[in-house]
Amino acid sequence: CLVGSGIAKSPSPVMHQAAMQASGVEGTYVIRDLAPSEIDAFVAELREGRYTGCNVTTPYKAVMAARCDYLESDAESLGVVNTISVRGGRLLGVTTDADGFELALSEESMWPRQGATALVLGAGGAAAAVALALTRVPLLRLRIAARRDAAAADLVDRLRGSGDIATVPWDRGAIAATSRHSAIVVNASPVGLESLPCDPRSVPAACSVVDLRYRPRPIDVVAAAIETGHRASDGLEMLLQQGLLSFEIWTGKVAPAAAVRSALTRAVEA
Repeated sequence: CLVGSGIAKSPSPVMHQAAMQASGVEGTYVIRDLAPSEIDAFVAELREGRYTGCNVTTPYKAVMAARCDYLESDAESLGVVNTISVRGGRLLGVTTDADGFELALSEESMWPRQGATALVLGAGGAAAAVALALTRVPLLRLRIAARRDAAAADLVDRLRGSGDIATVPWDRGAIAATSRHSAIVVNASPVGLESLPCDPRSVPAACSVVDLRYRPRPIDVVAAAIETGHRASDGLEMLLQQGLLSFEIWTGKVAPAAAVRSALTRAVEA
């Protein structure tokens, strides 16, 4: 199942049902759209074995991480989970977002080269996973800007020791100065082109642009970047890749990506 808030229109059920069908796995993937007051009861259901596991999305990635009995390394480093598996009543928390991001950009031949500079806009759970993935390049510099300065500073602190990582103020001047030297700019915030303090049309010609939002397509930031000749991608492939990794954790099976991608794309564009 998928647990979160305001997630009634999530395409995750379509994705995972397609993965099950293509892999010969029997089961049902459902949405659990919960209020904060319902989380403890849901955790009890997990421990009782009602579900094999769950995906976790906004705003409960940190909340559910705190309720896990064990966190794998990335989840422990970031303090968030997007995947939980249940084993003997114990909850094992994982984040597949970082690996999903790397796989998505590699699939689209957009993964930055060693020594590149990256700018990440946002400091939530998805932004944290993106930043963690980018520290593995390794990068010459990683800069993080968020609407809340404290959130950006906290993320930098969690990644301390992973390279040259620092915050950038959430304003057009500072971000423009940083983006001029960036090989990749990632919008991991929920805001679009009008509110974003970074114009993808003005970044260097060789700079790739990624926006983790995936609907409605085309994503405005991605469309603007493509119009000016930049390589750009939305978050659909990352959604697919992190979902396939979650599916493998629960079932031990590798779902055929092409079939699942096709079903997911149809659901998002419907």
